[in-house]
Amino acid sequence: MFTYLIIFLSFFALLAVFIRRVYLVFKKKAVVEEKAPFTGAPVETSEEPKKKMPRDKKLEMQKLYDRAQAHIKKCNPKEAVKTLIKALSLDPDYMDAQKELGRLYLEHQMWGKAAAVYKYLSEKTNDPIDYSHLGLSSYNAGDLEAAVEAYQKAVTLDPLRAPRYVSLAQVYRDLKKDQLALISVNKALEIDFSNIDHLLLASDIQMNLNGLVEAKELLRKVLEHDPANKIAAKLLAEVEARERAKEEEGGAGNGTQA
Repeated sequence: MFTYLIIFLSFFALLAVFIRRVYLVFKKKAVVEEKAPFTGAPVETSEEPKKKMPRDKKLEMQKLYDRAQAHIKKCNPKEAVKTLIKALSLDPDYMDAQKELGRLYLEHQMWGKAAAVYKYLSEKTNDPIDYSHLGLSSYNAGDLEAAVEAYQKAVTLDPLRAPRYVSLAQVYRDLKKDQLALISVNKALEIDFSNIDHLLLASDIQMNLNGLVEAKELLRKVLEHDPANKIAAKLLAEVEARERAKEEEGGAGNGTQA
């Protein structure tokens, strides 16, 4: 009897050990599975989610925008501008209203105001068109450095638009930076080498840099496309006259005194 009791107690002791081991194994597994999803730094939650705009506010903005469009159709730009500004007072990030306002300012040559609108737009949209408009309005407002920066950004974002390189070249010319102007116009010619206006601009810059051979080659290219081009003919005559003057100066310098 005593022997059976010992066997019975031993069995329960082994069973208790087994149950404890199973419990520990499952506990360890649970800990591992809990930690598995954490693979790096915690997710930052400092930025608050953007609040949704109330529906009535959206409707009011849309009404104002539609009213501005009606003023534009009736050729009443002043009222259109006032209405768009009112819409933007509800939400400055109303991009349709910002773009329409910028367009109106450009159309009516309100360069400073246009520059302010397109500066705001370009920073929000990173759109080369907005940067190009910023360059145009800044240039006409007399801020050449801002114009350069804007056009550079435009050609970086969209390097296949030749007119923007030409605009950049024009700004550099006004800044008396002919070497940079030449680099810009040459970029335009890489895209469209047959454009007469671009060829004339490049030849004029070459003449300023005293690159007479290069200027002559460009002007002859213009006359190949347009033999009656008076500007090219006049510039070519000027280039040839300057070449002759240089040759005469060289010849006089090589003479001997009696």
